[in-house]
Amino acid sequence: MPYVIVADMKTLKIQPRLQVVPPEEVPHESVYALYQRVFYEGFFEQLSHKLGIKTGKMIFNWMAIIYGMILQRLSGKGTLCELVADLIPVLGKISDHKRVKEKTVSSNPGGFCRARGRVPMRVVEESFDHLFESLHAEQDSAGDGSAAFLLDGSGLTLEPTPELLKAYPPARNQHGASHWPIMRVVVAHNVKTGLASRPVYGPHQISEQALADELIVRLPAGSTIVGDRNFGIFATAYRAMHTGHPVILRLTKVRAKRFAGLGLNCGTDHRVIWGASTSDRKTHPDLPPEAQISGRLIVWRIEQAGKPAKLYLFTTSEDSAENVVKLYGERWNIETDLRSLKRTVRLHSLNSRTPDMVAKELVLGVAAYNLVHILMKVAAQRAGLNPRELSFSWAQDQVYAALPALMNATSAQQIEDQLDPLLRRIASCKLPKRRKRRSYPRKIWMRRRSFPTYPTKRN
Repeated sequence: MPYVIVADMKTLKIQPRLQVVPPEEVPHESVYALYQRVFYEGFFEQLSHKLGIKTGKMIFNWMAIIYGMILQRLSGKGTLCELVADLIPVLGKISDHKRVKEKTVSSNPGGFCRARGRVPMRVVEESFDHLFESLHAEQDSAGDGSAAFLLDGSGLTLEPTPELLKAYPPARNQHGASHWPIMRVVVAHNVKTGLASRPVYGPHQISEQALADELIVRLPAGSTIVGDRNFGIFATAYRAMHTGHPVILRLTKVRAKRFAGLGLNCGTDHRVIWGASTSDRKTHPDLPPEAQISGRLIVWRIEQAGKPAKLYLFTTSEDSAENVVKLYGERWNIETDLRSLKRTVRLHSLNSRTPDMVAKELVLGVAAYNLVHILMKVAAQRAGLNPRELSFSWAQDQVYAALPALMNATSAQQIEDQLDPLLRRIASCKLPKRRKRRSYPRKIWMRRRSFPTYPTKRN
């Protein structure tokens, strides 16, 4: 549950009721420029030259495959048959193959399935990075200021094929190994825009902290990194410091007590030097002997489930303690963002049967999520709403319905004619304001029902 911060005899809610903000006029030129930067035609030709890969003329070229896999994640059913049926009408804008011009492309999904398997993973990653950088740059130019990213991890279940079982071994316990391969994923979401950077992934035997080290390096320069107690370790803070990222990390009480000579009273805001402990050096032997971090220890009183508690934060930010605590309070938003990724974009269980295709599905699934989220942000700005007031699943349906017409647009006026009504429809996708409370809070995930168990054979 979102917590409440108490300070100076007054209560500050970290998760206040969503407030309507003044309408902001988003120029048509900025929306059109955003579309052009994301979907401009010469990108894949430049990428082919950069990577030194000759593509030739294909029915399903790189642009068609990337667009098609994003469209598949936005679709309600997400089947290949539905995808190819939606993709064929826009191939004339994407591919110049002879069969496309003659309109004799087969609707059998086998051709697209084989084509997406041949696309190098590097092309998928470069396409995602181009999309993310374009969307992030657009928001920076809108005056959002410095970015803050929330770290969190999750696990995805995969198909039990021999290749995936080898690449992502199942979890084990005292009863033996489970049936499903598990992929561990770590993502970073922008606090203001909800945009997610390219995820890092690996077998569940690799810790989330180790994956986060790889992710931190890829975040935009100067971004503040916000993490819960799982990431509140010395190695994560040290890696962030050396890459130029301020941090706001929640500490366990045991770690907070290691800062000798300081009390842990509420309201504490002291300068500290955090050095690597013996256990830190055992788990991270690459740390230099003189490794240490200069920062602040903040202790704040909070209320969780109606009970008083203490929040221990380590930060290298120079902002006020109150603002630091407020920014950490935004960390709860990543839980709803992960729900959108895993449930609405259907990344909770990937159906591909090879490690390469699983990685492509994951990366382009997050790209589809980013595309919807940025349009929600622009639509909310125009309508004077908070983006969190809009339904992600409803907005996703609107984007999926509008993308084919946008891809077929040939002029700025046609693109504008399609974008304007799309943004108005997204702005109308408001979450309901219920007079009666739900039987369960909206942000709490329901526990999955267990499968029926079968009696074991007796010897």
